[in-house]
Amino acid sequence: METVAATLYVLDLLILLSFQVLEPQLGLFRHAVSEYALGRRAGLFRAYMLTGGLAAPVLAWQFLRATGPDYPGAIPVYLLLVALGRMVLGWFPVDRQGDPHTAAGQVHHAATFLAFACAYMAVAEATPLMAATMSDAKAAALGGLKHAISLGFVAVVVTMSPPLRRFFGLAERLFLYATGLWFLAATLTLPPL
Repeated sequence: METVAATLYVLDLLILLSFQVLEPQLGLFRHAVSEYALGRRAGLFRAYMLTGGLAAPVLAWQFLRATGPDYPGAIPVYLLLVALGRMVLGWFPVDRQGDPHTAAGQVHHAATFLAFACAYMAVAEATPLMAATMSDAKAAALGGLKHAISLGFVAVVVTMSPPLRRFFGLAERLFLYATGLWFLAATLTLPPL
């Protein structure tokens, strides 16, 4: 099963990268990744949400199986909430920048908050526990990804304010790439199912 999760996380990262190639007119700095769902890439955006949404429960199961006195039970719960958030994101489109707010857009924002906050919490709780069982080099790499995720999470929150909104896309991509890489590393590092 961990091979399935790893494959899904690799696909997740490749789809995220493909957006920049397929839709270069949506700038990396300003535009949210969710805006790819508003045009001809809506199906690809749903596939992106689905790949990470299906991989997260498998990773949750890996953590649940690795659970001992060292792994808090909250980690699998956080990952299941990430999956839920991603599934909702795939079906409720974001509001286009400058357009009036809609009910679907509000659901989208709530699901984004759920997915991002729970991803951050899972990483924050699991990294020190996983690093304790790794070589120094692997622990340092995992810790580096955790710091990038923390920086990205804070940057996403800060760039939601209007004066800094023009950098939101960059902050979000930092968070999404670092989180995807961390999840991939975790699924390959945890004991096999």
